[in-house]
Amino acid sequence: MSGDDMHDDPLNRLNDAAAPDPRAEAKKRALAAGMAAFEVAQKKIETRPQGNIWAQRLTSIIHSSKGKSIMDMRLPIGTAAIVLLVLPLGYQLYTTTSMTPADVAVQQPVQVEQPPVETAVAEERAETPATSTVAAAPEPAPPNGTLAESDVVRDAVALQLGGIVRSAPKQQMSAGAPAVGTAESEAFYMPSPAPMPSMVVLPAQPVGDTFTSFDEQRLKAVADEPVSTFSIDVDTASYSYVRRQLEDGYVPEPDAVRIEELINYFPYDYPAADSAAVPFKPTMAVYPTPWNPKTQLLQIGIKGYVPPAGEDKPSNLVFLIDTSGSMDAPDKLPLLKRAFGLLVDQLSANDTVSIVVYAGSAGVVLEPTVATEKAKILGALDQLAAGGSTAGAAGIELAYRLAEEARVAGGINRVILATDGDFNVGIDDPDDLETFIKAKRDSGTTLSVLGFGRGNLDDATMQALAQNGNGNASYISSFREAQKVLVEEMGGTLDMIAKDVKIQIEFNPAVVSEYRLIGYETRALNREDFNNDAVDAGDIGAGHTVTAIYEITPVGSGAEMIDPLRYGPESATGSGDEIAYLKMRYKLPQSDVSQLIEQKVTPDVVYGDIGEVGDDMRFAAAVAAFGQKLKGSNYGSAMGWDQIEALARSGKGEDESGYRAEFIQLVQTASLLKPDTDSDPCDVSASGAVCE
Repeated sequence: MSGDDMHDDPLNRLNDAAAPDPRAEAKKRALAAGMAAFEVAQKKIETRPQGNIWAQRLTSIIHSSKGKSIMDMRLPIGTAAIVLLVLPLGYQLYTTTSMTPADVAVQQPVQVEQPPVETAVAEERAETPATSTVAAAPEPAPPNGTLAESDVVRDAVALQLGGIVRSAPKQQMSAGAPAVGTAESEAFYMPSPAPMPSMVVLPAQPVGDTFTSFDEQRLKAVADEPVSTFSIDVDTASYSYVRRQLEDGYVPEPDAVRIEELINYFPYDYPAADSAAVPFKPTMAVYPTPWNPKTQLLQIGIKGYVPPAGEDKPSNLVFLIDTSGSMDAPDKLPLLKRAFGLLVDQLSANDTVSIVVYAGSAGVVLEPTVATEKAKILGALDQLAAGGSTAGAAGIELAYRLAEEARVAGGINRVILATDGDFNVGIDDPDDLETFIKAKRDSGTTLSVLGFGRGNLDDATMQALAQNGNGNASYISSFREAQKVLVEEMGGTLDMIAKDVKIQIEFNPAVVSEYRLIGYETRALNREDFNNDAVDAGDIGAGHTVTAIYEITPVGSGAEMIDPLRYGPESATGSGDEIAYLKMRYKLPQSDVSQLIEQKVTPDVVYGDIGEVGDDMRFAAAVAAFGQKLKGSNYGSAMGWDQIEALARSGKGEDESGYRAEFIQLVQTASLLKPDTDSDPCDVSASGAVCE
C-alpha cells in the first residue's frame, strides 16, 4: 500500500481526528454521526439484490485478471471502521454524562426491509427438528419495520453487520420506544466469535405421556356421608415425574399430580411396630390448616415393621426389560442398566437374578443366577441394546416361568418390569394382562414396575399392573432416584410385610360437620369393600411410611360450605369425646384373612397451633399445600408459594438424605413457572403460623 493510500485510509483519518468536545451539543453531534454511519451501512445491506443464484451470492462484479471473481471489501471496510469507532465513542460519551432521553428524541427509528428476515427465520425453522417447538413465538414485525419494535429484525440486522444487539428489556420495546442507539437501548458490541441465532429454540413440552384422569376429592357433609374408605398407596412415581418436569422448566399436567404420592415420597419418623405379627400402628394428630384458619387437618401416619438388621430374607428376582427402539435414549436403557447394577450390588448369596427382554429382542438373556456372580449378571445387562420393532414375544410369560423355576419358599419372589411405557409384553389385551398378573400374585409371585424416560410413559398402565401385582410403581428420573428406590429403600421396595391394607374412618357429626380426603382419588373404595377380603388394596414394604391427611371442618367454625338439609335431623347425635373412629384392615404376606386395627381419634391429639406439632406434620402439610396449588385445587390453592416454602422450611428437620431441601428448591422453581396471580390472604411465619 502506498503512502497516499495509507494517508487516505479511514482508520488513519479517524486516528488523527480530535476527540469530541464533552459539551452537550458535541455529545449529540457524536451520537448523530454514529447513527448516520449505521444508516449508511444499513442502506448498503438493504440495496443488495436478493435471490441471486448460488454461484453469484458471495462474489462482486469485480473480477481479477485471471477471470476469478473476488469479494469487493473496499466499501465495507471503511464503513465498518466508522461504525466500530464513532458509534461506541458517541455512546460512551452519552452514557457517562447527563444527557437525557429528550435530547435525542428527535432521532427516527432505522428502517429495514422485512423479506430477508422472514427468509432467515424460515430457513432456521426448516433446520429445527420436528419434535421441538419455539418456546415463545416472536412478536409480529411492525408494519413500518422499526428496529425498536422488533427484536427479531434487530437481531438479524446485527448479525448482518457482524455483531449482536443486546435487547432492551421487554417493557421498553413498545411501539413508542426509542430506536436503537438512543438512551433507552444498549450498544453494539463487536464482534462475537460466532454469531448467535436470532431465535432461541427450546425443546417442546414432552407429549405422549398418559395419566389416569380423575376428579379431585370433593367436600362431604358428615351428616350425609360420615364414613370414608380408601386403599393405602406407597407409590412415589408421581413425585419423581413432577420433579423432573419442574426442573426441566415445565408445569406438569394436573392428572400427573397425585398428592398422596407427593406426600409419601418422603420418609417420616412415625413409631414403628414392635413385631411382624402386627406390622404397623397408627399415629394421629389434629392441627390448624395452613391455608384455612377455620378448618383443621387430621393426619394419619403409619410406618411398616423394620426387620432386624441381621435378618436376610432370600429373594428371587426376574428383571423383565423393555428393549424396544424407543428405549434408545440416555434416560432410558442406559440409565436402566446402571439402576439395576445398583440393585445387584445390594444382593447376597441368598438371592438369584434372571433377565428377560421383550420387544426389540425378546427372550431369556440370563437364566436364574446366584447374585454373587455379579460379573456375569452385569455383563448380561451391559450387552442389552435398544432397537427393532415393538413386536413383542411372550416376555411376561417367560419372566414368570423363570420366577417359578427359582422360587424360594418363605422368601421374596418378584418380577420387576422396567419400561418407558411399551407394555407389549406378549399379552395384548389389558384386561387379560391384569388377570394373568393377579393369578400369579395369588400364587406368590408379585410384580413391581419401574418407569423410565418421557414421551412414551404409560403411567395409567404402570399403576394398574403394579396394584394388581401387589407391588409398587416408581419412576426413575435420574441415577439419584435409582439409588433412593433400589438402594436406600430396597427393603420397602422388595420385602412386603402387609398386603391389602385399607383405611376407614367414621367422623362424629357432633364434632365435625364436613371433611375431604386430600389425594387418594385413584384409591377410593366403597364402604362395603372394607370388610370384603376379596377386594384388593395397597401393600406396605418393610420400613415404609404412609401418610393420609383429611381437612375437617369443626362444627360451629363458620367454615361450612354445605347447607344443612331442610328436612334432616335437627341436631347431630353423639358426644364430643371422640372426633372420629379409625379402623384399618391388613393381611399378612402369607395369609388371605384380614386383621383389624381400631383406634379412637380423641381431643388429646388436637394442637391449637401448627408450630406445636412435630417437623413431620408441618412438612407433610407443606407438601399437601404444594400439590394442591400445583394442580389447581378448588380448595387449597390460595396459599402462596412463599408461605408454602416457609412452612416446609419450618418442618425440614435434620434431613439427612437432603430430600426435603430438594423439595424446598422445587417450591421455588414452581413459583417461577406458575406464579401467584392474586395476593395471598394469609401469612406464614418462620415457625409455621397459619392464615390469620
